[in-house]
Amino acid sequence: MRHIVLGLAALCLSACGQVQQAAAPAGCARSATHQVEWSRAGGQDVITTSSQGPSCAQAVVTFVVRNADGDPLWAFASTYFDMRFGGIPAEGAPAVSDAEMDEFLRGWSQVTLQHTGELPEWRADAATLSESATTFAYDTPFDREVYEMMRSRNLPMICYAAAVEGSQCLIIDPANNAPSKMVAFGP
Repeated sequence: MRHIVLGLAALCLSACGQVQQAAAPAGCARSATHQVEWSRAGGQDVITTSSQGPSCAQAVVTFVVRNADGDPLWAFASTYFDMRFGGIPAEGAPAVSDAEMDEFLRGWSQVTLQHTGELPEWRADAATLSESATTFAYDTPFDREVYEMMRSRNLPMICYAAAVEGSQCLIIDPANNAPSKMVAFGP
């Protein structure tokens, strides 16, 4: 029994020796916030955009919407380089400064309240929403009937950048009182 206890103690000590604590890298931990009244009347939702990575050029960036109570409503993640230039940094790409990241995060967080009535009509003769649109290519998870019903209700909507040249717009779906993507659009 004594040998078993000593063996277990040695095993535990060797396992403890394998735990390594790395010092936190200087990296690129930045954030910006913006308030908008979207999910419910009288409540200020908080948009927080943030970056995290070993450098700002290598940062993962997130877009998070929380309601006035702090509950998360929506989260989106990408990379700084993909959001700014598309793809990954080319070899020898210049460094991204803290000031450049701060400017990007501040701009990304500045969503404004819009309404679904501002979206393009999905004509009855068009097979897809994009066939009806004149400026951008649009995509929606809804069929034509539901899309047009949501558009006619003129629901509050926020849109945010989801790619270099693409955006997504969110509504609070009246059927389940949860955030839902209304449309995505881009060139």
